[in-house]
Amino acid sequence: MTSGGRVAVAALLILGAVGYASWLLEFVVDTGIDPLRGFASELAAADQPYGFWFRTGDLVTGCVVAVAGVLGSARYSQGWVTTVGWLALIMFALATIADSRLPMSCAATNDPVCAAREAAGHLPLTHDLHAVTSASASTGGVVSSLAFVLAAFRYGWPTWLKIAGVAVATAFVGGTIWTLTAAGLRGEQDAWLGLGQRVQLLAFCGWLIFVALSVIHVTAKSDGST
Repeated sequence: MTSGGRVAVAALLILGAVGYASWLLEFVVDTGIDPLRGFASELAAADQPYGFWFRTGDLVTGCVVAVAGVLGSARYSQGWVTTVGWLALIMFALATIADSRLPMSCAATNDPVCAAREAAGHLPLTHDLHAVTSASASTGGVVSSLAFVLAAFRYGWPTWLKIAGVAVATAFVGGTIWTLTAAGLRGEQDAWLGLGQRVQLLAFCGWLIFVALSVIHVTAKSDGST
């Protein structure tokens, strides 16, 4: 790919970051979901008034990041470490596409009937499938962030890029751990699940931008090198 190709891949990743930040619309429209305690996925639940827009944001993110991941793994892998990073990013993208097609049917945090059905184990299978796709997306994101940070040090990337990568990856992994911990304590202790998940989501938007910057600033002199 030419330098224009690098810009195109970076642009796809940035577009993915914008799509993945669609949850920020909850501060513009009245969703009824508590941003401190409610799952971000509940914004896209099938019965929510703005669910279509949040599902579309995830779908756009998954599609463009998948394309960027395929192009990146084919042309911009510096070695096995970055290859792992790109493949994990593709995993994130495919899982996010599935996530958008398998939304929750209702939002338990603001719907007592939904909460009662959840407690009784009477929610549709899509809720369990959504949990699997969400976990897969998070796993792909974590592996991608660790792989690219390792690559930054292994291959001598610019210092500013190393610092940015460590900062964003730390925020993302920290947000992921916070979310998992809060989910495990759900019903027993209020650990601000919603806030933790939104830190995770915002950090991953930053991560996609970081990967975009790495494509522009690191591979500019070594297109397609392995």
